[in-house]
Amino acid sequence: MKGVVFTQYLEMVEEKFGFDINDEMIQNSGVEGIYTQAGNYPHGDLLKMVESLSKLTGISVKDLVFTYGEHLFSILITIYPEPIKKYNSCFEFIANVEKVVHPEVKKLYPDSDLPRFDLISQDENELKVKYISTKPLMEFAKGLMVGCAKHYNEKIEVSYENLPNENGKFLALFCLKKI
Repeated sequence: MKGVVFTQYLEMVEEKFGFDINDEMIQNSGVEGIYTQAGNYPHGDLLKMVESLSKLTGISVKDLVFTYGEHLFSILITIYPEPIKKYNSCFEFIANVEKVVHPEVKKLYPDSDLPRFDLISQDENELKVKYISTKPLMEFAKGLMVGCAKHYNEKIEVSYENLPNENGKFLALFCLKKI
């Protein structure tokens, strides 16, 4: 997993909970805690830190992962603003992540292990995509999608159904509905 995901997580934790909680979270998680934006790190390190933060704050791991995904979307579009400018709605953007965003990420970080989002169906009020990843980060993806909707000042409801794993990949069917 790219280092930017780790560095931004640590910044968010410090901003929301303070330096002492951030430091204690790192200490209790058993990870090194030193990350660079361009580095590659095991996604398990991020999950260990989230679990540690959950124990410190009493906030569920699921809620923390979702909140971080939502937060990270706003950061990523400031770092990489061009892709978001091409679209007028969150459905349009999410439906085209595989065509526009992920190829650009691969240019910058050829070794990145990105999830895949296959478009299943789309109409004016509903979007369905299939999540395919080596990492079980469905709540993170859900948070990114909600963050995307907020960027476009849209209200959506996002749900997903876990599907049976295939060839070591985690699968989920996401359904996004305008509300």
